[in-house]
Amino acid sequence: MQHTTTSIQDKKLISHELREITELLIKHHDLHNGLYDLSLEFRINIGAVGAVGAVGQASSSPSVIPGITVGISRIGIINAEKVGPSTVDAAKVNPQKKISPTSKKTTAKK
Repeated sequence: MQHTTTSIQDKKLISHELREITELLIKHHDLHNGLYDLSLEFRINIGAVGAVGAVGQASSSPSVIPGITVGISRIGIINAEKVGPSTVDAAKVNPQKKISPTSKKTTAKK
């Protein structure tokens, strides 16, 4: 996993590529097989946007206009039916741990 660490105005920013987030979610949910893509759910709102001028100030152009805002409301992973540019194979990034055969203990009869 590679991530980027950057300082922005004395604040530490750690960022990941979208593929890395997919890998992290596969490991978090303990998935060991299948192909997965990142899934983003957007919320879109329509309404008035723009700066509101000072009270009593006349403006030749409207300061509030029709527009939209877009936000990300959910991030997840979804099964992929075919390999795409950002598809992650769970078997490669989170292989099933092999369990060693347990030795059976025998108890002696008294």
